[in-house]
Amino acid sequence: MPNRFDILYSRLWRVFFKPEAADLSQHERQLLHHVPAVRGIPLGDVSSHLGIPKSSASEQVKSLERRGFLRRRRDPDDERRLSIVLTRKGQERVASDSVLDLDRLAAALKKLSPMERVALLAGLERLTAAAPEGSASGSGSRTRAGG
Repeated sequence: MPNRFDILYSRLWRVFFKPEAADLSQHERQLLHHVPAVRGIPLGDVSSHLGIPKSSASEQVKSLERRGFLRRRRDPDDERRLSIVLTRKGQERVASDSVLDLDRLAAALKKLSPMERVALLAGLERLTAAAPEGSASGSGSRTRAGG
């Protein structure tokens, strides 16, 4: 079953994946989407979720910080640690952005019956709820595909 899910997920990602935006690379957009809207996230969590070395994540964070999308601050739970948080500009970008091509997704969903759409969304909600606690997708941003 996991192999079938992996195959289907990969196909969905290729079909509904949105190409890079003019001002942000796909990696930068993914990073923004993985930063919680309210609380910060440690750099190590970002790098492990995105599957990139900590040094690469750090460079992306620095670039996004210079452009006003992110900032680094002390973790309120542990002053020794730095957390990455979205700025207002970053929050606005995430709220208005999706890593998916929402028009293509909407067109595909229209091809399903209302009952199929309800069943699909209910199944995805149950799968999300069954995911292990603390998984990277539970961080509070709006969209989390492909990472």
